[in-house]
Amino acid sequence: MGHLLNEPVRAEHDTAGRLTAYEWRGARYSVEEILKTYGSSPEGRLYRVRITGADGVAIAELSRDADRWRLRHLFSA
Repeated sequence: MGHLLNEPVRAEHDTAGRLTAYEWRGARYSVEEILKTYGSSPEGRLYRVRITGADGVAIAELSRDADRWRLRHLFSA
């Protein structure tokens, strides 16, 4: 069961524009793999990603609306 959060995050990207990490509540999480992408608009999508942080590995669902990112759900892995 995941936790519904819907909180803003500060996303980090590589030079090609790919999501590599994000900061949430003062902690940094590395994006290891994009598992699934939902939505058809390049400016408004949902991403399910495998992340690694200080607490270990988890699955997160992030939404993107233009340049604003939000952490929607967090699942333990």
